[in-house]
Amino acid sequence: MGTWSTAGFGNDEALDWLAELQEADDALAFIRETLDSGSTEGTVAAAEVLALLAGHNSADAHPDAVDWCAGKAAPPADLRHAAADALQAILDDPDADGHDTWAELGEDDEDYLAWLANLKSLQVRLRG
Repeated sequence: MGTWSTAGFGNDEALDWLAELQEADDALAFIRETLDSGSTEGTVAAAEVLALLAGHNSADAHPDAVDWCAGKAAPPADLRHAAADALQAILDDPDADGHDTWAELGEDDEDYLAWLANLKSLQVRLRG
């Protein structure tokens, strides 16, 4: 498993998702499909990109995501809200990937709490 950070792009799956987004013919359709897929890492990455597109940067935003988003139009509010709702579904489901990731890595509660805080902060950025 390639997870090294609680940030949105702190794992291999999210970085793979970003590469696929960069190749997508219709980025917003690709993001919608991701949100519908239920993939935790993909959903978090998509939400991060939507927040960046909306002008809500974060200190740990991946530079490749920031570069890709630069100069692109803000996403529609309904898509940002759908991403915030998808993040809430992850937060509410203790069986969703991510909740057990930090336990599997043998990390302490601080990392798990940081991951949860990142998701909640991302929700605020999406609704802002």
